[in-house]
Amino acid sequence: MNRRQFLYNRLIFIAAYIGFGILATLVVQLDLWLSGSSLQIMNILYIWLLGIIILGVAVWVDYTRWAAYLRHLLSMDAARTLDDPAVLPAPRTYEQSVFGAAWAKLYSRLNTTIMQERDRGRHHLQMISQWAHHMKTPVAIIDLELQKAKGEGLAASSELTAVLGSIEEENQRLHQTLQALLNMVRLEAFSADFSVVTLDLIELVRTLINDHKRDFIVHRVYPKIEQEMPADGPVHVVSDAKWLRFVLEQLLSNAIKYSSAADREGHVIFRCRRTEQGVVLEVADNGIGICLQDLPRVFNPFFTGENGRLFPHSTGMGMYLAKETCRRLGHSIHIASQPGVGTQVYITFPDHPTTFQNLHVAVTSR
Repeated sequence: MNRRQFLYNRLIFIAAYIGFGILATLVVQLDLWLSGSSLQIMNILYIWLLGIIILGVAVWVDYTRWAAYLRHLLSMDAARTLDDPAVLPAPRTYEQSVFGAAWAKLYSRLNTTIMQERDRGRHHLQMISQWAHHMKTPVAIIDLELQKAKGEGLAASSELTAVLGSIEEENQRLHQTLQALLNMVRLEAFSADFSVVTLDLIELVRTLINDHKRDFIVHRVYPKIEQEMPADGPVHVVSDAKWLRFVLEQLLSNAIKYSSAADREGHVIFRCRRTEQGVVLEVADNGIGICLQDLPRVFNPFFTGENGRLFPHSTGMGMYLAKETCRRLGHSIHIASQPGVGTQVYITFPDHPTTFQNLHVAVTSR
């Protein structure tokens, strides 16, 4: 608060002081006039000069008592920690003492409520995590029994083979959903499971393609790596290998799912190039694409859009998890698409040392 603002907020008191001075001058002048006398103009000016000086001193003293207090309150913003507003300057007026006491009570209640909500949230996440881990056991047993049935030739008839194949597909989908749930829970404790390394991005992509070889074959989708810098050489980026692989798995899963079609072959292309912003990895497919009105919302949790009507098993969590993970890793991610042509997702890895310049805020804000 500057002096002009302070004076503006004290106008009513200044106006009252001046009004009382005018009224007192008129009363004295009237009394003297009735007695046959009158105030000299110099006396009136002298009295008003003294009054203005007294008023100025009073306003200045009041300003010095409030200036530091108000500056502290005005300096608060979103960048400051929660504990900063709890410390107020020492009160110099009764009003400041009352305000400080009320402030302390509210802060104590707020801090207690926040701690309770954090404990409740941790307990809730722990229960979800335990439930998901328990659910993975029957999923693994079902998969084992299906493999055993295939190995022992129990699926002799075409009808039984189709049933077992359908069960296997749904079991795999259940496994992926549980894994996504566990990864979402792990995001809440990101800093506890985080390791920064320099890794070869191309090698990570190759490993990912090999691990999903069966998915490519089943859906008749073919992967390809296109590298602009340097040709057939390593491309080093600074990231967390496990979490980055998780992001790429979400993108690859969507690319395979939405580019698979019975009447044509699907393609997923990984393009790597260097720009002024850093290394950019593009994951492109020739799938059904995304409607223009859905593009701004694809990173929202549980949003499936128009494609959700074509693929009812979509959860709308894959791109959200990818976005949140990239935010915590310090990478940027954005998407472009054209219906009927395909979708391109771009991940930018800023050059070291700016890669993790905002990582501390991203980790500690959770």
